[in-house]
Formats: sequence, C-alpha cells, structure tokens
Amino acid sequence: MPRKLGSDESLDSLEDEILFTRAALEADEDAADLLTRSDDWLSLVDAARARDRSARIAEASASALRAVANGRLDDACADFGRRLALEAPRSSARWTRFFDTAPSAWVARALSRQVASVKAWLTISGDALLDAHRAPLARWSDAAQAALDRTAASAQVRGAARVGREELALDLTRERDGLHAALVARAAERGLPRDWPARFFRIEDRRRRRADEDPAPAPA
Repeated sequence: MPRKLGSDESLDSLEDEILFTRAALEADEDAADLLTRSDDWLSLVDAARARDRSARIAEASASALRAVANGRLDDACADFGRRLALEAPRSSARWTRFFDTAPSAWVARALSRQVASVKAWLTISGDALLDAHRAPLARWSDAAQAALDRTAASAQVRGAARVGREELALDLTRERDGLHAALVARAAERGLPRDWPARFFRIEDRRRRRADEDPAPAPA
C-alpha cells in the first residue's frame, strides 16, 4: 500500500508524490491506461495552495491594518493628552476623566481596551479640547476596531485553510489507495511481480536506499 499522506506535509511534497506517480503510470505500458485516475489530483493541490495564499493575504492585511491604525491612534491619543496637560492638572477630575496614567504609558495598553476607552471619550459633549481632537480620535479608533475585526476574521480563514489541508491529505490518500488496488488487480490479471503496484509510488525506504547507494564524494 502507498504510504498515508499527512496534513503537515508541504504542498510541494504532495505535488512531487503526484508527479512521480503520474510519470510512472505513463512510462509503464501495463499501467498507462490508469493515468486518467489521477487527472484531478494536481487540481486538489492547486485549490489548497489558493486557500493557503488567501489565508496569508488575510493575515498580512489584518496585521498591517492593525499596525497602522494602532500607531495612528496612539499618536492621536498622545497629542490629545499633551494638549490636555496644558489645560488641566493631572490630579483634576477633568484629567482623570480621560487618563489614569501618563499618556505615553496609557497608549501601551491592549488595543481593544484603548479603542473602548476612546469610544467612551467620544460620547462626552461640551469639552472644547476634545471636540478639537474628535475627528482623528474617531477616525483612528474606527480603523483600529476594523483591524481587530479583520484579525478575528483572518483566524477563521486560517482555520479553513488548515481544515482544507487535512481534507487534501485524506482525499489524496484515498485516491492513491484506490489506484493501488487497481494496480494490484492488474498485476494479478497479467501475471506481473507482486511488488509491481508499489513501483508507482514514492516510498520513504526507497528514498533512503537510493541515498545509501549514492557513492560518497571523492576527497578533495
């Protein structure tokens, strides 16, 4: 039986397995008519590649959006804090309404907490300084929330890609097992050697044996 393929194998490795099998089938006149059984195998790998690429794109997009929005929101909050410090002592109720620590430390909190705090600020009315800073605070807190939402969505895409990898390994293993069964039947029909069906699949032991048989490089 061909070896069971694992979901942790690279797509290039799975593709190499398919290419080897298809080339071997095509090369053997007793098996060439079975080549069509593997015609859609490469398309399964291509679909998995597309899923993986979509997951990477989603993750990169979410990460970039989060980095930009987080930095710009930090800038907007720090600028507001600097201006507020000129108008209100840090012990005053007005100051503590917005900050419970220095702005430079305040912006280091988790982005989700920072967004929630800024959204709460924006519900306040009647503060002239806040009104002057309202536009950038609103813009970048919205962008940061969108980044958080996209990060959560990208996790779903990554999960779908992982499931797709598992399904690919199972599907290819079943297809290879079915082809092997057909080759076994063909060998019985035509009196071919018992090991003939195994010759159409790359085998780890065969790889190691070939490596062991390779001559050692001559000393320089």
